[in-house]
Amino acid sequence: MPVNMLKIAGLDLEYWDEGNGLPIVFIHGVATSGDLWVADLADLARDARLIVYNRRGYGRSSASPRDWREHTRDVIQLVEVLGAYPAVLIGYSGGAMIALDAALRRPDLVSKLVLLDPAFNLTRCLTLGLLRTLATVRVLRRLGRDRRAVECWLRYVSSYSTGDSAFELKASATRREQLLANAPGLFADLDSSGGSMDEDGLRDITAPVTIIDGKLSPAFLRRSAERLKHLLPRARAISIEKSGHWLALDAHAELLDLLRAERPSVYDSPTGPDPRLPAG
Repeated sequence: MPVNMLKIAGLDLEYWDEGNGLPIVFIHGVATSGDLWVADLADLARDARLIVYNRRGYGRSSASPRDWREHTRDVIQLVEVLGAYPAVLIGYSGGAMIALDAALRRPDLVSKLVLLDPAFNLTRCLTLGLLRTLATVRVLRRLGRDRRAVECWLRYVSSYSTGDSAFELKASATRREQLLANAPGLFADLDSSGGSMDEDGLRDITAPVTIIDGKLSPAFLRRSAERLKHLLPRARAISIEKSGHWLALDAHAELLDLLRAERPSVYDSPTGPDPRLPAG
């Protein structure tokens, strides 16, 4: 897909926009980036309008605001400026929190929410493994070993409950290098304390919600997904049995099939079929 640059109030957002129909907007997580996901999800642009972007701190987008609510403001402005609403918002990992916040702040812009292996209010989902990893990353950064710090995070977050990790088993050398280059975004996200949301406010979400999690993901992500299922009891919940956190590598075909099932229809629009779309 051709890459574009959107300037909003002096800020740059790098994005990809392909396909026709009602829109799907993808929000990436921590350490991953839009340029990786746009290749993983490109097939969705065959029958929907797919928009993927680099959050601030990643790619050629502006420096990170180190504030999750500012990331929400960015995606709201992106959707508005591109006229990409009402949209299916897909939030992966930490991007799920941005998608949830956007649905609360601007429900008029959101037709559905799809939360992929969500990382949500992590201070309530802490595990010993996560705490050890964060401490190791912090020490390596202080020693100036940024590459090792990023690799430590990537190995942990892509690890399986059964052992090993997708970083070693699934990621190509090229993909590993692309991920390791995301150090500025990763560190900014971690310095933002993982973000926090008022859980009582989630009951005000009016859009349909689907939660898709990886059954083999690290324990803190399993806790996060289960917490959201409890807080959003009407959400559709799906577990991919043979996948860890890196869903696009562990279960690419299955993930695409699930996302196609969530793709918007012209009849999902509150005003009915969009007259700009071809009939049939």
